[in-house]
Amino acid sequence: MNSVTPIDEGAAAPAPAARMLGLRAVLIALALIEAWFGFSDAPTLFGDMSHIGSGIGGGLIKAHLAAHPVLAVAALLLAAFGYVRHAIIALGTIIIMTWLNDMPSVVAQGFELKSVFSAVETVARIIAFPLIAACAIAYAAHNEHLGRATLLVAIPTLFSVVLLVGFAISVIRHGF
Repeated sequence: MNSVTPIDEGAAAPAPAARMLGLRAVLIALALIEAWFGFSDAPTLFGDMSHIGSGIGGGLIKAHLAAHPVLAVAALLLAAFGYVRHAIIALGTIIIMTWLNDMPSVVAQGFELKSVFSAVETVARIIAFPLIAACAIAYAAHNEHLGRATLLVAIPTLFSVVLLVGFAISVIRHGF
């Protein structure tokens, strides 16, 4: 007599909507912020781009302007539908594209280390953030440490938000 009871495998796995809600919420918030940044720069694509220049540097800048909002919306949708790994990769790609966007000016003018603030910002944007993005993308690609990967992709976005808020406070206090 065989008394094997079938196991309902569907009951063991949580529903897709209930998985990783905290990570999904953080990724959605980050994607919304990045979408706002991307869409605020997008009108440049439809205006006079003669100030951007030509060559590979101009091409990188134009590619960043075009890809940033698309990647941000992709990250938003991926996080909303529960594809946390893919959303992390999309946000990491935004960080890499932003780094590539900064490279033409770094190559032309070098590192700007005139003050402590510019030194910190330059080192963060040119050295630290691409490494952070690469680590986050690697974690997500291997489906490991997704919480850590989410934290890593959040750092550059939060850095940009802090800079923007600091600039706004400075303008409010001291004027243009």
